[in-house]
Amino acid sequence: MDRSALEECVSFFRKNRGYARLFEEMRKKYKKYGKLAGKVSMEGASEEECLAIGGILGRNLPSGDLKVSLPEFEAALNETKYRGVSVTELLFAYFGGDILTNSQRRKADREERESFKEGLLGSVGKEFGEASGAFRWLSAVMEQKRYGWQLIGKEREGASEEIRETVLNVCRAAEALPFHREGDGIRLAVLAAEVTKNPHYFDRGQAAGRLLLACLSFLDGTAEPKSQEEVLALYYRSGIRPDDISSFTTCYGIHFYTEEGEHEAYRSFMEYGEKYVLTLSNLSRIMRADSRDKRVFVLENQMVFSQICERLQGKEYALLCTSGQMKTASLILIDLLIKSGCRLYYCGDTDPEGIEIADRVAARAPGQVTLWRMGVSDYYRSISNEALTEARLKKLDKIRHEDLQGLCGALRKERRAGYQEHLLEVLFEDIVSGPGPSLEFSLPGFALL
Repeated sequence: MDRSALEECVSFFRKNRGYARLFEEMRKKYKKYGKLAGKVSMEGASEEECLAIGGILGRNLPSGDLKVSLPEFEAALNETKYRGVSVTELLFAYFGGDILTNSQRRKADREERESFKEGLLGSVGKEFGEASGAFRWLSAVMEQKRYGWQLIGKEREGASEEIRETVLNVCRAAEALPFHREGDGIRLAVLAAEVTKNPHYFDRGQAAGRLLLACLSFLDGTAEPKSQEEVLALYYRSGIRPDDISSFTTCYGIHFYTEEGEHEAYRSFMEYGEKYVLTLSNLSRIMRADSRDKRVFVLENQMVFSQICERLQGKEYALLCTSGQMKTASLILIDLLIKSGCRLYYCGDTDPEGIEIADRVAARAPGQVTLWRMGVSDYYRSISNEALTEARLKKLDKIRHEDLQGLCGALRKERRAGYQEHLLEVLFEDIVSGPGPSLEFSLPGFALL
């Protein structure tokens, strides 16, 4: 056909807005079926649209729902000066080129994904070897569609080369970490600068930062972290030293040991009968933590902890304060104490959030962590006037520890929170009474005597 006639025809239809929706509907039909046949529907066609289309068909069309027969439209077009222009040719030219059908596009996407996958796996295998952690992670991403799969797929759309380089940099960071883990670890910004020259490359707000967490979770054999503390814990286990000042725990009477022996700074705090703060940075050199009599009392509430420490007057009891939600530093110290064979007595506020923490702490070492003053009678002694919402009470459904079920039932019944401040005296007496059966209870429904 005459190319100039086609161009003139396209120009005619593009200039008239009344034809725009008709061509869009024809494109949808072609994408779905790979050909133009039958009719296309135009719901609520305007007067302008009906006038334009009716002008080609040679009849008046009332505004409203409209169905246009494509064979009729092509036949009518052949009665104009654009004789010989097929509707399919016109459609392609109108949108500036060939139109892929849905099946063709899906096939092209599959081929592109496969090429991207094989190319990326090949690059990682060549750079690090197929036995490397980076290669194992990427293989799991591709095969299991987890550990960052959705993020890679999203970033790949329109920027496949960029996400390819991002994945490679994540692999480079992951492969570098075992060497840093053998020492004191490496800060996230320093690691990013070493790998990419950009210290913010692995920030959590960046795709690379989120992918690094997915990779580290896979290599660590744990679920991807959701909270800030879970992120910090994963970083720490992987050899990354993140934000090590804000993650801290407060201690009293706990002995710390490095490779050279007992840490003298913390020993001095104990000699003066003072409590002290331990950060993630401090923990990086600690090899062992222990207490004199293998008992450690863990308190959630800062005020209660401080009051008890002041009343102990330098006596050597071991206490640990988590200050509410468990920070990474607290969890690491708890694990060190458990490893040393210490018995931990945990007491938290008896609200849904406090019970959640108690449940997690007790699960870290069944048999070595005792739930302390978290029974039903203790709850009634500590109960406050603070009403609990249904949303907060719903959190109790996730509690698994058998010894906390009675307490959960009492909270659901009373719908009020309990706080450690009301138990300060009995907590103090428990600590100074010395080891004995009063602390080795297994029925939280009964108060300690």
